[in-house]
Amino acid sequence: MNMKLKYLIMPPQALAESQSTLVRFARQEGDRRITKHAIDWLTRLTPKKMSEQGTTVALAINGKRVIGMFAVSRCGLGHSFLVVDKRYRNRGIGKALTAHLCQRLPKLYVRVALDNEASLALFRGLGFEPVKASIGPTGKPTLWLAFGHWNPNDLQEHAG
Repeated sequence: MNMKLKYLIMPPQALAESQSTLVRFARQEGDRRITKHAIDWLTRLTPKKMSEQGTTVALAINGKRVIGMFAVSRCGLGHSFLVVDKRYRNRGIGKALTAHLCQRLPKLYVRVALDNEASLALFRGLGFEPVKASIGPTGKPTLWLAFGHWNPNDLQEHAG
């Protein structure tokens, strides 16, 4: 498979035309690991909210097809989820999307269920530090990981 991949940050003004595609992509390719709350957030995301500091959607595009997405609000304290098309996994796409966001945001938080070994390995391999254990929204043991100029006080406020 010859891949001409592009990695880009979605401009807020492009949201309207691709929002339903991104929501469908997250549902189909998220292996039922993306919470309903996170999907609802993506469904209700507006260009104005997307313009806020710490809220962004990074995409991996092959031709005209979205094959990866990393969506974040409030540097991950609100939402952060990474989804890669099943047919394109294990090719460094998730790693490239994460690195792309790490360069753009001052800090990045992710929550990963402890049974999601692939995601834990990806984030640890990129230098994310485990900062807090909790029970996630699905009732599973979950680990908060952080990158960049993160602050433990952020988690007091946001990490239940």
